[in-house]
Amino acid sequence: MSMNLAKQTFGTQPDYFVAGTTIGIATAVKVAGAALAAHAPVLLGNDGKVKAIAAVDGSHPLSTTGLYGITAEAAESGEDAIIYLSGEFFADGLALPSGVAAADIEVALRNLGIFLK
Repeated sequence: MSMNLAKQTFGTQPDYFVAGTTIGIATAVKVAGAALAAHAPVLLGNDGKVKAIAAVDGSHPLSTTGLYGITAEAAESGEDAIIYLSGEFFADGLALPSGVAAADIEVALRNLGIFLK
């Protein structure tokens, strides 16, 4: 039996991401194709694995093709990732890559049944 002896930091500050209860939250479990941060919008690939949306710069525009949902918690590559498929969430709690704002993906998420506040 092993023990985790790494230093851990805990806090009492609440971390609110779920914004409402009027819309039911549906989830699914998919295998992560890469390391995923908690509350990151993800795309579903042809291989059935999810990956985070890519950062935007001058040569790579934002692509929401295959947008699937938002991760509930962090997951490593090859692990099962819990994905929110619907619900209401705080936009400032999203883990977005550089060059992407919540307003850039708000409509695409709304089409999935995910509403940002």
